[in-house]
Amino acid sequence: MANWYKIPFTMRVTEQEYRANINGINIVFGAVLGFVLAGAEGLPPSDFASLLFTSAVLVVMILYLSSTEYILFYGTATALGIAFLPRLLEAISIQTDVPQLQPALAVWAMMVVIVELLPRKRENAVKKEISE
Repeated sequence: MANWYKIPFTMRVTEQEYRANINGINIVFGAVLGFVLAGAEGLPPSDFASLLFTSAVLVVMILYLSSTEYILFYGTATALGIAFLPRLLEAISIQTDVPQLQPALAVWAMMVVIVELLPRKRENAVKKEISE
């Protein structure tokens, strides 16, 4: 019997719903990051490469939040990296004004953490529910 007519009465998500959340967030913020970094197109090539490298490191750390057993380590490292991003860019002598980069990365990381904190259904409970 199809379950398309049911309404969820809990915030508990299935593994498929969890993956859909994470994939959707990553797609949206990947596009946002591209838009934000377009503001840095006038940088000298070496500065742009450094900005791109720094952003890529932070993005990988954000992606780790949804797929690692070391969530406390990567959560702390990601939060610190984002918090100190302007100082880090200044320390490596990147003269740029990309004010939306830090908040874009921060919101992306927060969205992933929120999804990580959602309660999940156990996979065998989902299979049992589907077979009924």
